[in-house]
Amino acid sequence: MTTTSWKVDKLLALCTELNDSYASGNAYACAALLRAVLDHIPPVFGHKDFKQVAAQHTFTVQRTDKAHAQKLASFKDIADDALHRPISANILLITMNDIPEPTRLRAVLHELVTVLNTDGTTIII
Repeated sequence: MTTTSWKVDKLLALCTELNDSYASGNAYACAALLRAVLDHIPPVFGHKDFKQVAAQHTFTVQRTDKAHAQKLASFKDIADDALHRPISANILLITMNDIPEPTRLRAVLHELVTVLNTDGTTIII
């Protein structure tokens, strides 16, 4: 059973859709969904945005997890560009090669579960 004061249903739905889009090779959908996940989780870490999480959170499992978070934080600019740049004569397409490796998000989500468990909640995903 899953118990937490945080409502994780939306996060789980975003991750499910991200997995489906990644498997289908939909780079723009992946960029949008990954950006949504990164925007969604900072309150659990006590921050307002993901760049603060990447810069200020002390990751409990591995030092490399912070590096994963920092790479994801820098990806947000690519996602913003992909989502908000209007049509033009000189636009470059993003591809699946532009999407961060799944290991990076898994590390951050693992830390999220660790933080939730530290708060006395039980999370089973």
